[in-house]
Amino acid sequence: MTPTLPFTGLSPVDVFAVEDTVAQFTWRGLPDGALRLAVHHTRGTQMIELGEADTPGAADVDGFAAGTATNVDVDVDGRPIARCVVTTLPALDGPPTTKIATISDLHLGEEGFGLIRRLREPKSIEPYALRCAKAAVREAQAWGAELLVIKGDITELGMPAEWELFDKLLADIHIPIAAVPGNHDTFAKPGSLDATEELQRRGLFPEPVHTIEVSGVTIVMADSTVPGHGFGRLGRWIEQLVDAVKYNQPALLFTHHHLETRTYPYFWPLGVQKYDAADLLRSLFQTNPNLVISSGHTHRNRARQHATGLITEVSATKDYPGVWAGYTIHASGVRQVVRRVAEPTCVAWNDRTHAVVGGIWGRWSPGRIDDRCRNHEWTRSYVPGAAADQIVSSS
Repeated sequence: MTPTLPFTGLSPVDVFAVEDTVAQFTWRGLPDGALRLAVHHTRGTQMIELGEADTPGAADVDGFAAGTATNVDVDVDGRPIARCVVTTLPALDGPPTTKIATISDLHLGEEGFGLIRRLREPKSIEPYALRCAKAAVREAQAWGAELLVIKGDITELGMPAEWELFDKLLADIHIPIAAVPGNHDTFAKPGSLDATEELQRRGLFPEPVHTIEVSGVTIVMADSTVPGHGFGRLGRWIEQLVDAVKYNQPALLFTHHHLETRTYPYFWPLGVQKYDAADLLRSLFQTNPNLVISSGHTHRNRARQHATGLITEVSATKDYPGVWAGYTIHASGVRQVVRRVAEPTCVAWNDRTHAVVGGIWGRWSPGRIDDRCRNHEWTRSYVPGAAADQIVSSS
């Protein structure tokens, strides 16, 4: 058993994610019986059955009003368990122009998680890293994603068998895909394969910096890896990145390594250090104020405003809390929602991993709900489907 500090235990019921009308509930450690929600809308109380309570799980509940707080009572066979408050995000103007999903830090081929005592599963079942990645893909596609972005650390060590696991994952994806490598893909261990060649062979990584045009936004993919090292660099691509975001529409930049905010890093793992990122960020936001940058690598969820834009980190699919992220693009802004992988065996595994590092991992990795789920409004509104120079004032 992994020792857990007393203040790091998981709540039996959580509201993990919110959009404008949808909330994701997760649960674990409940008594046997039927799990039920009583949602107290202003128009009356709605009763929702979620299934058996004794199995860890997650479920989406729709029908909330945008930008409101709603009380929800949870019971098992009529016995009160918890009361939650669901505070939804405000609606963004107009219908969405596109929906994009991301996954990162799959670590296909990893066989155990933890620093001192590694948590493992029986080898007779599908490996948790592949199982969680497959479930994330299924759920993102069901959510309506039109493009899937994979933000690196696809494999554990870049070995041939791990890239074969990636092929099994690709077989489950039925929408366009974009990908960049992560440091675990490029460690160059004996016997490992070249990550660039493996991704290009699958048609996923044509250039270190490349763009994908979708409705209402430019997607920019950037390679932050330094082969053989864990840290990242992006400043070497400053000219290519500035050119990539120069369009008169919003841009989403996806990369593997996080951008550090302090001269001296204060947590592990190392990302793109401040001296390398500062000039790049200044140039990017001067070129395009409507920019969102999102990374993986840290296995945690965080968000911060930078100038007129937004910078986020999204955690892994395969350890606590075990997530994928969705981005809904509107004329007036973008909504990020980070959801837990809801497949029951994935919830059960990822809940186990919260106890790593004496339970500190379970408090460090998830972030606050506004690190995971938030709206970001553009500095001006864009006409959906219009030419690049057709812009309307947000005032």
